[in-house]
Amino acid sequence: MAVLGLALAALGAWTALKLGPSGEAHFSATSKATGAIVVEPGILNSLNLPVRIKATRGDGGAVWLASAPSTDVGAVLAKSAVSTVSGVHFPAGTLDLRVSGAGALHDISTADIWRVSSKGEGSAALLVGQGMGPETAVVTSGDATALTNVTVTLTWARRPWFFEALAAAVIGAIVAAFALIDVSNSRRTARWTHAVRTRRSRVRT
Repeated sequence: MAVLGLALAALGAWTALKLGPSGEAHFSATSKATGAIVVEPGILNSLNLPVRIKATRGDGGAVWLASAPSTDVGAVLAKSAVSTVSGVHFPAGTLDLRVSGAGALHDISTADIWRVSSKGEGSAALLVGQGMGPETAVVTSGDATALTNVTVTLTWARRPWFFEALAAAVIGAIVAAFALIDVSNSRRTARWTHAVRTRRSRVRT
C-alpha cells in the first residue's frame, strides 16, 4: 500500500508540474515530409475543449493555418501530399504523423470553405473551438510553395486538470504516510510482544 501511495503521489506531482497552473497539455511533432500538415476531427474534436494549433517553419518562411468542415477540406486537398496527425501520446507530449498522397498542393487559402484562419512569418497559431465539428485543420505555406521541416504543436487547456493532479499527489502522500505508520506500529507491536514473551520465559525458568 505504501508503494502504491508513493507511486500515486509521484505521478500526481509530476503531472501537475507538466501541466502547470493553467492545466495546459502540449503535444508536438516535426514533419520532415513535403506537403501540408492535417489535423483530422478524430484529434481536433476529440475533447470538448478549444485546441490551439501552432506551426513553426525551420526556414522561417510563411505559415498559414485554417480550419473547415472535414468534407470540404478533403475535397480541396484531394490526393495532395499531406502529413496527418494520427495519434497523441501523454505524458510523452508527442504526436504521430502519417504521410500520404503524392500530388503537389495548389494554393488552397483562397477557397471559401475556411471558418477560421491565421498566418505569420516563421510561425503562426490558430485557436479552434468546438461545436462546429467534424472539422479538419490544415497547415500550409499560404500559397503553392511546399512545406517541409515544420513543427506542429497542439495544446489543450483545462485548469481543473492541474488541481486534479495535485489532489492525486496529496491523496497518494496521505495513503503512503498511513501505510508507513501502520507498518511502523506493527513492527513496534511485534517487538513488544517478543520482549514480553522473552521475559515470561525467563521468569518460568
